Amino acid sequence: MCKLEVAWGKESEDYSFPDHPMNSSRTILFAKSLKRLEDVTIVEPIAAREEDLLLFHTKRYVDFVKKASKMGTRYLDYGDTPAFPGVYEAALYTVGTTLYGLDRILENKVDHFFNPIGGLHHARRDGAGGFCVFNDAAVAISKCLEEYDRVAYIDIDAHHGDGVFYGFEEDERVIIGDVHEDGRFLYPGTGNSNETGRGRALGTKMNVPLAPGSKDVEFVRAFDSILTFTESFNPEFIFLQCGADGLKDDPITHLEYSRAHTYAAKKLHMLSHKKCGGRLLAMGGGGYNPVNVEKAWIAVTEELS
Repeated sequence: MCKLEVAWGKESEDYSFPDHPMNSSRTILFAKSLKRLEDVTIVEPIAAREEDLLLFHTKRYVDFVKKASKMGTRYLDYGDTPAFPGVYEAALYTVGTTLYGLDRILENKVDHFFNPIGGLHHARRDGAGGFCVFNDAAVAISKCLEEYDRVAYIDIDAHHGDGVFYGFEEDERVIIGDVHEDGRFLYPGTGNSNETGRGRALGTKMNVPLAPGSKDVEFVRAFDSILTFTESFNPEFIFLQCGADGLKDDPITHLEYSRAHTYAAKKLHMLSHKKCGGRLLAMGGGGYNPVNVEKAWIAVTEELS
């Protein structure tokens, strides 16, 4: 049986924007169900240090968030990601917990780790975006590259993981597979199929945009192509961003998945043991229907355990 740790605690609810889709109420059902699962170890969230943020983000941007956090009255981007008092400290837990999970796997303490409050894939090196203050996935990838030369990042959130993609678009060490709703219909408007990396990294990225209304059959076809693509690079570590907003009836997206998370987690679980000694770190990402969040993330937890 695989050893899995899932991070959850009171700090998991602090990354919550008032009167906003990214609110802690979306995770209430998941948290209740998580505590009832057997064979899963629940660990406390961990705060990052400022130096951890600088593995990916610029000092100027980090200082900007600190200042906005104290004021609590402005947007961190053009209007999607508001500051609130303590947003800096709350965001430190999203990054620190993912880094803690990375360390646990690298130290062979666990096979897999899941940080539900992570996966904030829209934040860029120098700015916030799409409800994401700091990009924990990109920070963790940057740290993981100190140990491994082939790191895979797989993203099944309904939104394209632009912060991660463009952060490593020219890095041939980072293999990216991203299936998402077509950017012509959904934020951030990127992730076209012809975006496959730049320079020496050309051909190391795969974007598969899906039409609004796409269901499990379309997801499976897209994910299988990403799986084959990823396996061909023999990854040494796998990151999974498993946003729940692709499930039917999410209030801000238009996909209609049902069992996508079960399928993706199962397939990547198998691939991780086949190619990289089980080293797989999952992060939550989006999802704005509490029933869907519970269904998706419990499925991921069960498959990895």
